[in-house]
Amino acid sequence: MYDHLFGEVVDKLTSRAVIRCGGVGYEVRISLTSASALKVGQQCQVFTVLHVVDGMPTLLGFASRAERELARKLLAVSGVGPSIALALLSVLAPAELAHAITRGDTAALKAVKGVGQKTAERLCLELRDAMAKLDLGPADASGRPLPGQETDDAIAALVTLGYAEKDARDKVEKVRRGKAAPAAGDIEGLVKAVLQM
Repeated sequence: MYDHLFGEVVDKLTSRAVIRCGGVGYEVRISLTSASALKVGQQCQVFTVLHVVDGMPTLLGFASRAERELARKLLAVSGVGPSIALALLSVLAPAELAHAITRGDTAALKAVKGVGQKTAERLCLELRDAMAKLDLGPADASGRPLPGQETDDAIAALVTLGYAEKDARDKVEKVRRGKAAPAAGDIEGLVKAVLQM
């Protein structure tokens, strides 16, 4: 129904953004990868997927066509909904995720909250051939700095990805107290650490 939105980013948290197009603000759920590409106050193009479950529509947004195409393939797998698809795309960069699926790396997929052994195996089995056709660039990850208010933003991201708010807050605090806590301001690292708990 919606191919893309082109407009100004008027609000952004780690897992959601509001894009104003023609005077209307569209709220889209986004991955950490897409969040790093969007800047508040700037014009952007966001490629979208309208996902409807039980009559409740959710608009998913992606910074690139390739990431959107990967998300569509993930959503086509039984047992994978928007929360799991966005969690996978938040923990692993699109190229890394495609590479993990291609080589059957179920351990990397199971490191993401909500992905069990059966879902990981299903992803690898059903999507292995499709991954070779996607142009996602090299499978390397680069640090993507995100703005302040890291604790609240990390909790909001986790709630969007399916955590209860109290559980998300407890896990964020646990990561912050740990020896391998991410650097200050590294919301992405904080969310990834919780998703891999």
